[in-house]
Amino acid sequence: MAEGDEVVEARIEQSEDIETLHKALAEEKERAERYLANWQRSQANLENYIKRAEQEKAETVECANRVLILDLLPIVDDFERAFASLPVELDEQNWTDGIKLIYNKVKAVLETQGLAEINAKGEYFDPYWHEAAGQLEGEEGTVVEEIRKGYKLKDRLLRPSVVMVGAGNKNKIQEESSEET
Repeated sequence: MAEGDEVVEARIEQSEDIETLHKALAEEKERAERYLANWQRSQANLENYIKRAEQEKAETVECANRVLILDLLPIVDDFERAFASLPVELDEQNWTDGIKLIYNKVKAVLETQGLAEINAKGEYFDPYWHEAAGQLEGEEGTVVEEIRKGYKLKDRLLRPSVVMVGAGNKNKIQEESSEET
């Protein structure tokens, strides 16, 4: 019978070894799953960082473009004032045409970057797009005159239009003044 006991003991030891191996295997599977989850989290963090860095870079470039374009707008204004005051006899000369070509190239480059003029004259006054410099006779609440052009860059305000707003008819203003006194 001693042999039978030895066989039973051997089987018990084998079953204990198998249980120990199952426990060790379960622990290693759990550790592997933890490593996989950490790796996946790290991978997602890296991808988010890359996206955020690209977005910040694009915002920096856009901000730099806004500043540069804003600095160029007074030059465009100067060209437009010069053309408006150009004597008729100089209007058809070659050098004048050359300067107009330079102006048109500058405008084209700015427009390809997303610059667009804000329509002001004849529009209703909008304090987001327009800056009122005063009032003139004209339809109440409507832009009567544009003093300085306004611009938007990719549908965002870059520089508001400086405008004169209609105050209504003079007769109406005089009636209101006489009623108050």
